[in-house]
Amino acid sequence: MTYPLLSIQQVEKHFGNVSAVSGVTLDVQENEFFALLGASGSGKTTLLRMLAGFEALTAGDILLEGTSIAQLPPNRRPVNLMFQSYALFPHMNVAKNIAYGLEMDKLPKQEINAEVEKILDVVQLTQLAKRKPEQLSGGQRQRVALARALIKRPKVLLLDEPLGALDKKLRSDMQLELKRLQHEFGITFIMVTHDQEEALVMADRIAIMQDGGLLQVGTPNDIYERPQTRFAADFIGVMNFLPVTLSGDTLQAANGITITSTQTIDLPNGSAAVAAIRPERLHVDTQLDNNLAGDVVNIAYHGLDLLLHIKTTLSDKPIISRMTADVAERHCPTIGQQINLGWSAKDTRIFPA
Repeated sequence: MTYPLLSIQQVEKHFGNVSAVSGVTLDVQENEFFALLGASGSGKTTLLRMLAGFEALTAGDILLEGTSIAQLPPNRRPVNLMFQSYALFPHMNVAKNIAYGLEMDKLPKQEINAEVEKILDVVQLTQLAKRKPEQLSGGQRQRVALARALIKRPKVLLLDEPLGALDKKLRSDMQLELKRLQHEFGITFIMVTHDQEEALVMADRIAIMQDGGLLQVGTPNDIYERPQTRFAADFIGVMNFLPVTLSGDTLQAANGITITSTQTIDLPNGSAAVAAIRPERLHVDTQLDNNLAGDVVNIAYHGLDLLLHIKTTLSDKPIISRMTADVAERHCPTIGQQINLGWSAKDTRIFPA
């Protein structure tokens, strides 16, 4: 019988009367980069700490290759946790920090030195081996912490907001670096993050958590393009929501405007709902399945694109449309300008109101 690498089965964690994690069931496969995504208080870090063995389970079980590890202490689990603060030893140089875990295992010195030399080359820190942590940049310290976690070749590496202390540009660089290292080492990574873009860029699959439970699990494309709940749709990226009423096969919005969608929803006729459309799916001056006019009330410049905030009669909040730089050059939008938007029926998601 083939087991998933890691199986989380009906796991719960209660702190007194507070349920931090409730009934989470999840399988993570070998060599997978998996992200636990959620806002503060969603239970993602508590779940990570239970996987590492730093929190006892209130109920449920955690299996590694079919064998329970729920009762094992952290030092007996083939799992390493890389802390958000990196937790480097300030009195040790880079090489000594990386070697620490192998020294605790009492491996021969020659073998330790060979392993350290090898991993220093992989994380591109060979020239900095003798420096202390205080002499390193944030990105370099992050790579030292990663090397120290990877050198013991755990079956699973847990990462708690691994890029949280880095500036935006360095975060982007390290996102790709982490993916490269995960692929090179062939180790399963489970990362906790509240950053949607980070999860979309790095993960093979994402689990969205809310109030201690799982909302949706899927690939980045599934999570972004086919959110299953309004919360998931709103949490990942930017989404426009328009109040509608179900009327047969169509959605009736304000002022008698009809919105079409290829999605079916199990709600009775006459039910209140919301139609959801991503900003990049709204096309300017293009006649499509759905068409709408409005006035530009704000323009946010993002370099590669513009976000147009457009006031319409369909919602109290302006609709946001993303316009790429080349399209913006052709249309030259201005505040106060009336603009026509069109989008395809397949790009309309429907959720209960």
